[in-house]
Amino acid sequence: MIYTVDCAFTDPSQLSAWNAYYDDEKMPALLTLPGLRASQRFRAITDTPAPYLALHSIRDAAALEQDVYRDVGGGTFGGWEHSITNWDRNLFTGMEAAPEVSPEQCLVLLDDQAAADRIPEVEFTWLNIVGLDRTTAQRGLAIVDRATGERLARDMGEDNGNDNGDIVRVFTPVGRRQVSPNGIDG
Repeated sequence: MIYTVDCAFTDPSQLSAWNAYYDDEKMPALLTLPGLRASQRFRAITDTPAPYLALHSIRDAAALEQDVYRDVGGGTFGGWEHSITNWDRNLFTGMEAAPEVSPEQCLVLLDDQAAADRIPEVEFTWLNIVGLDRTTAQRGLAIVDRATGERLARDMGEDNGNDNGDIVRVFTPVGRRQVSPNGIDG
């Protein structure tokens, strides 16, 4: 299963500290818990209401229902809530574990399967919503090289100024994928 967290961070003066908290404290603590397998964070390369994205690979929905999950900051932002807006959490089936995205690649998200016909050069894996905020019924996920990602963002992204509208969201990694000490299969 894939657990996604989308948000905006509104205090640019604290961005480095927030990124350090999320990457160095929050994700490692979450990944020690049963059922949490791997996590990676991303930032959109175009303007979008929620430019930050975390993809967490989890065993099942029960991993998010544990008291210990909330005890280590799951479902919260550890005191940073005053700077967080446009926060959505969604839980999807259709993929056991999210693949790692390297710095030379982009993660492309699409919430309208019919729109995939407009970008035939990208092969999406389709995920189906099963829980939490349910802000979309499905989500397509693809990994492309950086040049393709930048072209898609320019031509079909949210802030392109043409009739394509909010076709795709394109993200680059904030950091490397972190894996549970129990391994991706743990």
